[in-house]
Amino acid sequence: MRLSVDTVTSFLHGRGVITPDTPTTATVLAGGVSGATFLVYAGGVRYVVKQPLPFLAVADEWPARQERAGVEAAALGWLADLTPGHLPRLLDYDPSEFVLTMTAAPPGWAEWRSVLLGGRVDVAAGATLGRVLGTWHASSAGAPERLATYGDLTMFLELRGDPYHRTVAARRPDLAEPVLACLDELLTRQSCLVHGDFSPKNVLVGAAVGAADASGTPAADLWVLDFEVAHAGNPVFDVAFLLHHLVMKAVHLSTTGSAGARCAAELLACADAFRAEYAAAGGLAVDEAAVVRHTGALLLARVHGKSPAAYLSADGAAEVSALGAHAVTGELGSVAELFPHAPGPPADQPDVGRTVSR
Repeated sequence: MRLSVDTVTSFLHGRGVITPDTPTTATVLAGGVSGATFLVYAGGVRYVVKQPLPFLAVADEWPARQERAGVEAAALGWLADLTPGHLPRLLDYDPSEFVLTMTAAPPGWAEWRSVLLGGRVDVAAGATLGRVLGTWHASSAGAPERLATYGDLTMFLELRGDPYHRTVAARRPDLAEPVLACLDELLTRQSCLVHGDFSPKNVLVGAAVGAADASGTPAADLWVLDFEVAHAGNPVFDVAFLLHHLVMKAVHLSTTGSAGARCAAELLACADAFRAEYAAAGGLAVDEAAVVRHTGALLLARVHGKSPAAYLSADGAAEVSALGAHAVTGELGSVAELFPHAPGPPADQPDVGRTVSR
């Protein structure tokens, strides 16, 4: 059964989440490409209901098994014990229809991606994300038996390895060797629970109100969402995944408006705070050279892979591609060099067919 805004309420009735006599409204939550997601108001309580799609809504064909919903349900249960104030609470999971029902964030919370693209950079959010991710990585590395249940990398390949690294290698054969070397490192080191989509679009931010909302969820200033790519893997992927998003937004903002330079500098400060707090929390991916290489591979994927960043202009995409090429081949020595106005690669080593505006 494919859920719709017309059927989601009756589905919740059937699952016993809400009673048939509860006044209910349902709306579609837009913006995702991997699933159908609904916001349901029932008796003063807000719920999010999510069902993954068998094919992602992108231009290229991108199949993905719906069983990833079960992975997300299990990960939510595990990580809720580690950082209960920073993710939604799972209320129900229907394995036959692959549907998760979770608590919704308080009204007024915003997607961090939209906040960043609006030119508002909160360095404290980066620090909080570093503490959260470092806690997840460190704690899960110490639970090898539980981690072993996440050892199947099929869905990671469907959702990341194939559409990102292998697609880039096919479309940019000049960079195939270092990009596929990054993928090999991701597939051969399974040391902790990796989120797999640690991105600003999967972070909700809002002011703490100091009390529980009507659903009983403790108020918090930041939630991480979407755990369907969770797997036992290499922690560098999560660190690089967040960083490559911050770099792309710095490139985008640095070319749009008078505040671009300020925003780029603040995004670098956010990245630094994220990495510092991640390390302080016991995070495992602290080798800067490896982080830079993997960030480069992901930057290339957002231009040449199956999920290009829609907000990048042609010039922005060219700069991101060039940065990715320099980073994945080891020509950049630090995370700071990935950001606009930081020291760049030698001028006589441009990306193939492109120039870099630094």
